[in-house]
Amino acid sequence: MNARRVVGGVVAAGAMLVAGASSGVANIAWCLDDPPVQVQTTSGTNLTVNTTLIAPKAEAKAVAQSAVSAVTAPDGRGGTLVTVTAALDPGISTATVLAQVKRYHVSAYASGQGGTIVTITLDVPTA
Repeated sequence: MNARRVVGGVVAAGAMLVAGASSGVANIAWCLDDPPVQVQTTSGTNLTVNTTLIAPKAEAKAVAQSAVSAVTAPDGRGGTLVTVTAALDPGISTATVLAQVKRYHVSAYASGQGGTIVTITLDVPTA
């Protein structure tokens, strides 16, 4: 009976340790959702491109200084290529840029270092 209590206590302590560690991991990275970029395809369809920059939390101010833009072009098959360009601030050591067109469930990501330009191309299945 005494051994059951000890084992139960060890299991409970381990579960709390794991739960505590997972909540602390969220403080390592900083995410910034840029305002959505509205683009228009050649056929006149409006698309909303959402971008997220992910970098170390200590570089949050530099992440906010980064600039994001998007342009469109036909893909030659009836769809649209959306090219997202992120100019990363030099104060960022490394960052991941995620671009999404949620309406069509299209997303892509790329990583880069501060002071560089990260380019992502999304192939959206609409004209």
